[in-house]
Amino acid sequence: MPLISGMVSRLRFVMLSVFTLLAGCATYQAQPLPEQTSSAKNLHMLTATVNTSFGAAGTRAYEINLADGLDLTEVAILAVLGNPDLKARRVQLDVAGAQAFAAGLLPDPQLAANIDFPAGNTAGLVNAGGLGLGFNIIPLITRQARISVGQGRVAKVRLELLWQEWQVIQQARSLVVRYQLEEQRLSLLRSMRGLRQNRYQHSERGLTEGNVTLDVNGTDLTALIDSFSQITRLQQEHNRTRHELNHLLGLQPGALVPLVKLPAEVTLDRSTIQAQLKKLPQIRPDLLALKAGYQVQEARVRAAILAQFPSFSIGVNRARDTSSVYTSGFNIGLTLPVFNGNRGTIAIQRATRQQLSREYQARLAQTQTDVSRLLELQGLIEEQRGNLQTYLPRLKALVERARRAYRQGDIDALTFINMESTWVNKRLEQLSLQQSQWENRIALQALLALPDANAGLAGAPFIEDAPL
Repeated sequence: MPLISGMVSRLRFVMLSVFTLLAGCATYQAQPLPEQTSSAKNLHMLTATVNTSFGAAGTRAYEINLADGLDLTEVAILAVLGNPDLKARRVQLDVAGAQAFAAGLLPDPQLAANIDFPAGNTAGLVNAGGLGLGFNIIPLITRQARISVGQGRVAKVRLELLWQEWQVIQQARSLVVRYQLEEQRLSLLRSMRGLRQNRYQHSERGLTEGNVTLDVNGTDLTALIDSFSQITRLQQEHNRTRHELNHLLGLQPGALVPLVKLPAEVTLDRSTIQAQLKKLPQIRPDLLALKAGYQVQEARVRAAILAQFPSFSIGVNRARDTSSVYTSGFNIGLTLPVFNGNRGTIAIQRATRQQLSREYQARLAQTQTDVSRLLELQGLIEEQRGNLQTYLPRLKALVERARRAYRQGDIDALTFINMESTWVNKRLEQLSLQQSQWENRIALQALLALPDANAGLAGAPFIEDAPL
């Protein structure tokens, strides 16, 4: 009985130790999904939150003032800190940090206990039992490689997030440019609609009075209907642009966004572009993210090679047999790398490393192609805009003269309408070229990681940890 009591006491001690360790474990708590969107109801709410984030970040202050409207920089700030997709991506940084934390943890030791009760002829026998403590050695060997993988993954996710922030900045600026130039195009079309509506009403009265022929009245009506159609199509585009901008900023669809008039466009010179191209591997976030991913894969290859060594575990034990003989010892577990030897994993990790190397080279080549294409497009747009700026005022003057001649009956309706339609279409083309030039510059700034494109925005510490 004393022996049984002693063994039971040891088991109680073991169980008490286990329960004590379990008391420090995490507990489960349900977190239901939200029922409503987190989008701000109006720009004042979003601006107040952004200004608070800037003030708490310890970075240079940039107060956003709605009184004078939003410029391109202010819109970019609101987009980076309010965009719902970026908010979701920032959580991935927490996941990567948790994975890096898990990579550095050591495996728990294994505790084993047993008790055996003799049966049959038990004369002179006692209950047998034992305790054992074991630990796997291999995770110690691969620990540093796993830590390197985790840290590299955090750096990669952070850089990918930064690159996506730059893409949001580019998209926000492009939407602002598109929104304002669409309004200018709408203003032009509405002005022409007013002129054509007045002209049609005049010719309608003239037709009733017998002073205007049917073909003139019909031509005026056709021009008026064409104006309605053009305005309707552009209003649909403008509606889509407005909703895309509100969503990008993290605003509800009905929120109003006051904007400052666009500044004059400035083209990028070739010398600046060529100099920036040489520095891209050291400054552009997506290329740095690919580099970080490659370094992560290098650590994975190293970890796979270290893991090919035999799985090795050691342990100590204390036991008593049924004849009341106590023994103490240790045990060693060894897995012989005869058939597997982790060779398959090593081959996979090496092939993946080669794949990442080729992806990095492909991204560099694609960047050079894109920059060359946009640079040539910049020249084409400048040439086209130059032609319109030279000849469009002359065409406008001719249309004014033709309008007076049309009112006096000196030219036919079809000739005048064709001239007027040509001028309107070329003016719309001029605005479209202006938009293309803006978007081309914004795209070049993002591709080349030019500092004035994202100065004070992407990459700042507060962006990734903003509480918005």
